[in-house]
Amino acid sequence: MQEHPFNTLCPKAQGIGEWVHSSARITHPLKRSKGGWRKISWDDAFEYLADELAAIKDKYGAKSLVVYSGMAFAGTYDVRAVVQRFCDLYGTPNLTRGASYCHWARVIGHSLTFDYDTVEIIPDVDRTACVLNWGTNPEESRIPLALKIKRAKERGAKLIVIDPRRTKMAKEADIFAQIRPGTDGALALALLNVIIEERLYDESFVQKWTFGFEQLAKHVESYPPEKVAEITWIPADTIRNIARVYATNKPATIIQYVSLDHSTNGVQTSRAIAILMAITGNFEVQGGNIVCPRLKTANLSITKSPKEDTISPQYPIFNLFVKQPTVSPLAEVILSERPYPVKALIVQGANPALTWPNSKKVKAALSKLDLLVVIDLFMTETAKLADLFLPATAFLERKQLVTYGVTGQLPLIFRADPAIVPPGQCMDDWRIWCELGRKMGYGKYFPWEDADEIFEDYLAPTGITVERLKEAPSGIFYARWKERAYTEKGFNTPSGKVEIYSELLEKHGHSPLPIYTEPPESPISRPDLVKEFPLILITGPRVRWFTHSQHRNVPTLRKKMPEPFVEINPRTAQALAISDGDKVNVKSLRGEITLKAKVTADIHPQVVCLNHGWEEANANMLVDDTARDPISGYPSFRSLLCRVARA
Repeated sequence: MQEHPFNTLCPKAQGIGEWVHSSARITHPLKRSKGGWRKISWDDAFEYLADELAAIKDKYGAKSLVVYSGMAFAGTYDVRAVVQRFCDLYGTPNLTRGASYCHWARVIGHSLTFDYDTVEIIPDVDRTACVLNWGTNPEESRIPLALKIKRAKERGAKLIVIDPRRTKMAKEADIFAQIRPGTDGALALALLNVIIEERLYDESFVQKWTFGFEQLAKHVESYPPEKVAEITWIPADTIRNIARVYATNKPATIIQYVSLDHSTNGVQTSRAIAILMAITGNFEVQGGNIVCPRLKTANLSITKSPKEDTISPQYPIFNLFVKQPTVSPLAEVILSERPYPVKALIVQGANPALTWPNSKKVKAALSKLDLLVVIDLFMTETAKLADLFLPATAFLERKQLVTYGVTGQLPLIFRADPAIVPPGQCMDDWRIWCELGRKMGYGKYFPWEDADEIFEDYLAPTGITVERLKEAPSGIFYARWKERAYTEKGFNTPSGKVEIYSELLEKHGHSPLPIYTEPPESPISRPDLVKEFPLILITGPRVRWFTHSQHRNVPTLRKKMPEPFVEINPRTAQALAISDGDKVNVKSLRGEITLKAKVTADIHPQVVCLNHGWEEANANMLVDDTARDPISGYPSFRSLLCRVARA
């Protein structure tokens, strides 16, 4: 519909028909036997799974089960409720999800600064005078946002792009800063240095609404542009120019997404960026960075208390804000059986064998399990290792409850009916969990017979009913944004102000002020490796045709990008006798993969870059899983050492 706020189709929509009707879909439950996979009935699948889970619980305890729930394309509100309820009844605290590697490092950094109830800070590009696009490539990952940025620039807004790669948007920017991967935190502190030293901040806001500004001002004296230029590869004059343009062209907005999360310094970097928004007077104003209100839904858990004795006790702040443990240490936990044995893993709508770091270690851990269950549409790399495969429906085949707070940056919710009938015996994810719960004797806790019944319970506190959603196919706005709402009740932090100085971080042994730490695997921190591994490797930049490891089996989309490649600068390629299209080996301390070289001047001579999600050239074979952000547990997908040579 033209009047809908989101009427621009994602390029992946070109292949939706091929994807959903693919002959590769698994349409019946499969159980592994000595001769390979064999089809079984749903009754047999649930009986087998219930028996296995009961036996594992009796022998090892309930904590030995981990459930990892990804986001299988779109809309999971019905699933979240029943999965959490199942885990509560079984007794495991170890329900975890994609937040372990995506999005939440940023949310934690922003929430520690602005709102302990967790906030989604979004850019108001439609009304801005300056866009600071930091480490994102929306023309590949968020096309509606890219169109907004283009319109903003056409009406005169300044555009700053910070990226190790000279993207199409970088070529159109007023300022492009080609940063060394993993050093964004140092740059943010240098920008604060300039803004404070030159008194470009909003003095009235700082005096009334911040806690710890004096400590910050002293702290950032250690990050002058000249020093940070050596760290980041960005000239000192460019650093000053970025600070001045951002601070003086008001309102200004900052766009940051997952690339800054994928760092061992991610939370502190997001803290520094949040402080930039605040002290320049660009927070909660039109054209700045604003809070997208969250939908206040019902908690359908059985156990309301915080989850204790999880697989990730070393990340208490992550566990506090996400209210679930992080999966990042799981491979180690399985292999070492510390802090306790993990013997069963249920993976729903995710592909850890390709998307978790250090794939060799991940596969070794998955192979050690007594029970691996995969709920998915296709026989993924993870599913190939499983004992049981349960076929789920695609998003077009089930009722959906979707909010746009994160993906669309609007407080909008809508409900959709299925458009097509699922093939074979594919079952909705929520129903799989309900049926399993009933088989295990938890029947009274799973009364729902239809997804709408779950939606109704989930939405009860909001006042929005399923009937109202049916009457509004374009969706319902569940909240209205109010400029400077903090003036009425303050900030939801212990001080009631913007927490520049975080006593919660200090309590847990972290720096209360944002700090920069050098990536643990870099030319600076590991000079002993530079001779063998002289290049900095970025993994995981988004491409419009695929989502993580999905959609490479869709012919229309695969034609757009037939095979993986590694981007390498012409100067570097020439020194290594590599031509465009050559097969090359990319090697790190963890492993080696082979793929084609794409020679391009748009990447720094000391940096190479490759996409993730390819079975034939798995980027995560190269990624370190043990060096993690001490707050979020996120590994550094974007700053590693490697070497490249002709295959």
